[in-house]
Amino acid sequence: MTKSITTIATLGIITLITGCSSSMSTQFAPLFNGESLEGWTIVNGDKTTWVAQNNMIVTTGNPTGIMRTNEMYENFILELDWRHMVTNGNAGLFVWSDPIPAIGVPFTRSIEVQIMDGKELDWYTTHGDIFSIWGAQMTPDRPHPLGAHVQRCLPSERRSNPAPEWNHYIVTCIDGTIKLSVNGKVVSGGFDITPRKGYICFEAEGTPAQFKNIIIKVLPNSTPEIPEGEIANESIGFATLFNGINLQGWATSDETNWNAGGNILHCSKGSGTLTTSTALQAYELMFDFKCNAETSFAFLEIDGIKTTLPEGEMGKWSRFTIQGEGKTIGIGGDDASFTNVFIRPLQ
Repeated sequence: MTKSITTIATLGIITLITGCSSSMSTQFAPLFNGESLEGWTIVNGDKTTWVAQNNMIVTTGNPTGIMRTNEMYENFILELDWRHMVTNGNAGLFVWSDPIPAIGVPFTRSIEVQIMDGKELDWYTTHGDIFSIWGAQMTPDRPHPLGAHVQRCLPSERRSNPAPEWNHYIVTCIDGTIKLSVNGKVVSGGFDITPRKGYICFEAEGTPAQFKNIIIKVLPNSTPEIPEGEIANESIGFATLFNGINLQGWATSDETNWNAGGNILHCSKGSGTLTTSTALQAYELMFDFKCNAETSFAFLEIDGIKTTLPEGEMGKWSRFTIQGEGKTIGIGGDDASFTNVFIRPLQ
């Protein structure tokens, strides 16, 4: 009964925003079929990071990363239940997201709806914050206590239940405006959002969490159409070559000088080449790398031929893209780190 009343209240918000509720869809549809992850893509993690189990999406939280919908969404209402399995758990929901992470991080440009338990500081809460991340833009419904430069809306009241209790979210996204209802009441929001069309993602961030009853109502698109600059990037088929937790799928004669974890590959001084286990067909490779000391360097090796990567600012991530055909791919260097290793087939 509570959920029905809450949905009606949320639809009232939509009417105020759009003034055309009569043209909207009247049906919610499952965004998760309860049995498999069909319709979803694990972007940067292992197949064990996200599983369908007992009508829930379950994440181990390891490695930190995201799983996204295969489709992009513009205007919609999303409902879901979530819970953390440990105190101080951390996860997230991203809307209007790019398909792959921003440079050097496991997160995408998007609007994050906080899914967090327990720990708080003066600039964030665990009760439904909404904020822009990694290049997205948003004006919060209420100014942040630290100033207008902080694009984060703190909730009007604390309504989240602690772990391991369930919480219910209703997220309403229309024409670059977002509203969040937590357990029956709208508490936070933002407007003037860019991008305002993109993917929906769940975030894993170190601790186990569960999601269920995930349904979506797709609403009419904006009129006039959204300018291209306000739409998230569309997926062009990149898939991860690195599972974020170990060297599965890679080969090296020097495992002692390579370590993997937290979605980062790191090679120590004088390490050998880390090579894909199999040769690849025509492809485009994209990855981020950084050198961790003044004397560090990184290289790419294709079919045994080494090329030193362009020197960037020490300790700062750079993105490198190259196309190739029918060769093995290797990476290496001297005190260098690699992340966001993606590949896509070329026709």
